Amino acid sequence: MTEPQDTQSSPPSGDAPVPRVLLLVFGLAALALAGALLVYAYGRFSDRAAGDETAALQSIPAFSGTAESGVAGVGGLADDLPQAGDPAPDFELPTRDGATLRLSDYRGRPVILNFWATWCAPCRLEMPELQRAQAEFDAAEADGPIILTINQGDSAERVDEFFAEVDLTLAALLDGDGDVGVTYGAFFLPTTVIIGADGTVTAIHRGMISRDQLDGYLVDMSPTQGS
Repeated sequence: MTEPQDTQSSPPSGDAPVPRVLLLVFGLAALALAGALLVYAYGRFSDRAAGDETAALQSIPAFSGTAESGVAGVGGLADDLPQAGDPAPDFELPTRDGATLRLSDYRGRPVILNFWATWCAPCRLEMPELQRAQAEFDAAEADGPIILTINQGDSAERVDEFFAEVDLTLAALLDGDGDVGVTYGAFFLPTTVIIGADGTVTAIHRGMISRDQLDGYLVDMSPTQGS
């Protein structure tokens, strides 16, 4: 009788597979690093005691539009994109509950367009801040600034899940094809567009926006835009 042969083939020399335990270690290390960066970003963003929110945002390059301020001009991206001083292009989008809203429905009050997505980490970080801002706007005056969050590409169900998870009641519009985002030059998320009561674009901010920055844009509106 012949001895049974070992049919398991050995890998050629020099091509030994990476042990699974090493792959697991590398994977866990990558997840830990990603989590640490997210926690670091949140802590830097929410730390107001130091009174240096702008510097905190600047220290996270991936979250800033420019190295100087986190605000990027749009003139170099395309000639037909709205800039500060231009009329804000009107649009109509569905809401997550099936209704439709037009930008022109809010003529006569400042409008804050916030372009975002559920997969965008800095978008998720700034949403609670926007929620608090809207609550304070509503408490101060009936026709004060309105924040319209414009989701880029997520389903209504996914947006509903995120709003329930974070306890948000902000107005949520669904820009499924991203057409409105392209119109406003929202090539980076989040992007926030400030529109005066007269329908004129007053500022475009790319990257996370702090409450102090948001209030600054609203204060900088000319008197005619707030009347």
